Amino acid sequence: MNLLFDTNIIINIVRSVDITGITQFLNPANLSTYISVVSQGEVKSIALQNNWGVNRLNFLAEILDQSTIIYINKLSLTGYSEIDAYSQLRNPGFQTYPFDTPRNMGKSDLWIASLAALLGLQLVTTDSDFDHLHNVFFDVRKVSKQEFLPFFKK
Repeated sequence: MNLLFDTNIIINIVRSVDITGITQFLNPANLSTYISVVSQGEVKSIALQNNWGVNRLNFLAEILDQSTIIYINKLSLTGYSEIDAYSQLRNPGFQTYPFDTPRNMGKSDLWIASLAALLGLQLVTTDSDFDHLHNVFFDVRKVSKQEFLPFFKK
């Protein structure tokens, strides 16, 4: 199963001082990696807001070039609607839910989730926002912030 990197994963890669190590950790089978155009927009906004330097911006560009950018289209609308309704406990296709209260998701996360579902990708993230979708719409690999620590030490 190929991988879709959430925005927070891209940021962690850019912050890393051990590029080889973090790449092997996140993608040990060397699968194809994808990034949503939504994540691309989010990370570029973060870079702008935080005045990233030339080296970090060049590294971000390299990461984006090495992954396939996937765009939102009419095909992803169904997944967006289904996932949003499911998260609000109001999807008529489900009689029972493994959670009792709605799971409010940000609109960017809904788009990212819809693309993972549409393309059958494993979503790699540090967020809990996608936990309720695991094994329902797609596979979620949740990485803890502690797992990234070895890649930030010099």
